[in-house]
Amino acid sequence: MARMRFAVVGGGNAGFGLAGDLALRGFEVRLFDLPQFEGALEPIRRQGGIRVRGVRGEGLARLRVATTDPAEAVRGADMVLVAVPAYGQASVASVLGPHLHPDQTVVLMPGSFGGALVFLEVLRAMGFDELPVVAECSSFVFACKKDGPGGVWIRGLKRDLPVAAVPAAQTGPVAAALREVYRLAPAPNVLFTSLNNINHVAHPAQVLMNAGRIESMGGDWSFDHEGFTPSVGRVTEAVDEERLSVVRRLGLQPVPLLEWYVRFYGHQGVKGRNLYEATHTSPVWGPARAPDTLEHRYLTEDLPFGLVPISELGRRLGVDTPVMDSVITLAGAALGRDLRREGRSLQAVGLAGLDRDAMIRYCETGRR
Repeated sequence: MARMRFAVVGGGNAGFGLAGDLALRGFEVRLFDLPQFEGALEPIRRQGGIRVRGVRGEGLARLRVATTDPAEAVRGADMVLVAVPAYGQASVASVLGPHLHPDQTVVLMPGSFGGALVFLEVLRAMGFDELPVVAECSSFVFACKKDGPGGVWIRGLKRDLPVAAVPAAQTGPVAAALREVYRLAPAPNVLFTSLNNINHVAHPAQVLMNAGRIESMGGDWSFDHEGFTPSVGRVTEAVDEERLSVVRRLGLQPVPLLEWYVRFYGHQGVKGRNLYEATHTSPVWGPARAPDTLEHRYLTEDLPFGLVPISELGRRLGVDTPVMDSVITLAGAALGRDLRREGRSLQAVGLAGLDRDAMIRYCETGRR
């Protein structure tokens, strides 16, 4: 049987991680980014691939092509893995849309909140009659970062990462297709994956409570082993409990952030009775440096594209989220931005005006 062929979309940390890992394992990989980010692809072209190191192995991962041409990128691909920030998902959908085929599968890694639904909304608005299967993961499969302009350092691999497709009947086939390389856990629907992105809960309060140190000292310190103190843990757990209240109101299985940490990284030594203990036992997070500015994706992405829609969903369902709302308000004040106005709304993902049952039905079928 022929091996799967991949297109990886995104020339940042995540895109380099996916493209490098898959190519190192002998898969055909085409890496794509938008023309304005072509500079990120040039080092790969010069050295003939992506230098990979870390828990997934080491070596020069040779790609089929690194390109800004969307047609060249997706041509012949069985699966298109989209690894771009949440605010870039709609733009990528509009660029790739004319070149996708109904027999291809698109997987957003991660979907943030409602990424798969946004992707499909864009394709429908472009007038396509037949759409590919679009799926999303609840988080990114690796803990990784670029290692110089042409390399990537993969520090950790998540196991049992939830994935869901639209329509939900295709979730099993998507997980099975990726089983050779990543162990994904089929989730009931994309609402479950949207509400279980660990970054949305894990990062914002921690950045806010370390704001003085970040702005005065920069980022050359261990964000998780030094910046995640017991009080940071308690505030993060309070935000997480509000998220879980929204999950319960939807009739979905509530999985606390601590449980996700152990599920994902227990094989790499993560354990503990609370978030503080789990974070401080993790060899995966210890080397991660702190942000050197508050204008960082931990606030500028995880809040408007994570906590903001969760908060709005809570209001729609009659669930109070006072701690979450406080984090959103304080972060907006610190940044001088209206994060609620910038954020991803229920309208943007097609859930506005729907009751609980209609939301679930839409997320499982893709049809209202």
